Amino acid sequence: MQRAPLTTVYGDTPLLALAPMQDVTDLSFLRTLQRLHCLPDFVVTPYLRSATTSCVMSDSIIRCITENPTSCPIWVQLAGSEAEPLLRDVKTLNEFPVAGFNLNVGCPSPLVNRHGAGAALLKNPAHLQCICCAMRDAISLGRWSVKCRVGWESSGEFSQILSAICASSPDLFIVHARTRRQMYAGKPDDASVRLAVQQASCPVLANGDISSRTDAAHRLLSTRTHGVMIGRGIVRNPYLFRELRGGVAPSRDEMLLYYITLLEETGRELLHPSPAAHCNRMKKFLAFCYEDFSPQAEYTLRRCTSPFEMEKTLLLAANKIPSDREISGKKPTRNTP
Repeated sequence: MQRAPLTTVYGDTPLLALAPMQDVTDLSFLRTLQRLHCLPDFVVTPYLRSATTSCVMSDSIIRCITENPTSCPIWVQLAGSEAEPLLRDVKTLNEFPVAGFNLNVGCPSPLVNRHGAGAALLKNPAHLQCICCAMRDAISLGRWSVKCRVGWESSGEFSQILSAICASSPDLFIVHARTRRQMYAGKPDDASVRLAVQQASCPVLANGDISSRTDAAHRLLSTRTHGVMIGRGIVRNPYLFRELRGGVAPSRDEMLLYYITLLEETGRELLHPSPAAHCNRMKKFLAFCYEDFSPQAEYTLRRCTSPFEMEKTLLLAANKIPSDREISGKKPTRNTP
């Protein structure tokens, strides 16, 4: 059933962004969203690591920029602990067709945090402010953004963190409403997001635990943000962007189309193709979808080493395997509502 598009509390159409997910929101996923006609307003790439000696220029991330198959602006995310390497990499990446830059102030990875990057920046607001202001000075208006958590240990730290970030006048501010201590569990802190909306002079997007139209509507109302950024919820249901714009929820045939399209696209991007490698790559995405399958289907998918068997299992799991259809790379018929 067609529904009215979601709106913000200001009566505007909310901004819809694809969240950066390391090793997940890659070129194969962007191509899948393009083929399904379910695109966000913009994409933030997984982070590039701005190390002291050099930028870790991941080929898979750079190709998201240079081979962007969508019409969506691509913002590149950088993770670093010092201003100088970050500014060096901004200068280098300005040679690429990037819409803007995003500073990662939220990654909870122990490896990243040990180097003082990601969420580790939350522990020193004064240092964070120096980095943000330096990046603001180096990046043209309309192209500078920050994505952060609300604290390292507790959201009580957020007031100082917010002041540090707002001092750099970002053009866009994305708040993952959890602390680093929470990782990806626990209830998001909407009060901290509302505080960001009150103090920031730019649009603010809410991020964290948005996996349905109801979730998005609730977060837009409770946080008063200008939009939402979604990661895991889109990997589970890529049609969610369509739903938020007033479209229908996906049919089972459409979900099957998603799985098969993603299976095809992940196969295209393998550096060292093999059946087992293809299945392992696909499992990175299916990890966010298993709750929609039966326990038996999940058990089988987790142990698949053949794309043929994986496709067969996906077809059977959706109860959509016609008796006269041979299992192949061919897409099933799409039922468009």
